[in-house]
Amino acid sequence: MEPTEFIEKNYTLEPENPTGNPRVIKGMNRDSLYQLFTKLGYKVGCEVGLEKGKNAVQMFDNIPGLKLYGVDPYKQHSQCNYAYVAEMRKWDEHYLNGCKKQALNRMTGRNFELLQDFSEDAAKKVEYNSLDFVYIDGDHSYDMAMLDVILWGQRVKKGGIISGHDYYYDKNKEGRRAKVTQAINDYAKVHGLQFFITDEDHYVRKGDVYPSWIFVKLEDIYPNVVGF
Repeated sequence: MEPTEFIEKNYTLEPENPTGNPRVIKGMNRDSLYQLFTKLGYKVGCEVGLEKGKNAVQMFDNIPGLKLYGVDPYKQHSQCNYAYVAEMRKWDEHYLNGCKKQALNRMTGRNFELLQDFSEDAAKKVEYNSLDFVYIDGDHSYDMAMLDVILWGQRVKKGGIISGHDYYYDKNKEGRRAKVTQAINDYAKVHGLQFFITDEDHYVRKGDVYPSWIFVKLEDIYPNVVGF
């Protein structure tokens, strides 16, 4: 069964808003999102924005037999050559090294591979159409959120899921999470995609305050352009 049809058949969805997007999957948090991946038979995934590895542990706890790639440069974007990036958190080297150590400790004994690079470079190390899913929680600027959807979407196979964190409008519409929302809305509108979000009312874990966004890779989306 196609994943969108599976979601519509097996979950309670909040009625569509006037624009048709997004649909809220009632009662779903990140644990049950990863349980959905298991129900769909997904085994190979990637988290963009590994940080301390806590969310990766949730994935392993909920997806038996998972092979996971984790992407994080453990550097500031000021240390790379991409001049258009502007909204990274101000984390110093000591803090980032501590995050890496915690993540690797949590991944000990698991089928995990760290791609320690900036997202746009790490994507080059992963084959097109090789992932069952990707979960994006990296740089929250508009440009990088959009670029992550495009580049990592190319790495997800047809029928897989592209997803990520922080579908949320800040009250002043200038915050970092608002840019993720705007990027997802724009991408879905341009490509005519139906997408879903998890239900923020049922979150029980610290750090899972805002909804995750979810859509299915369609056959005519993400041409495998040579050079990315």
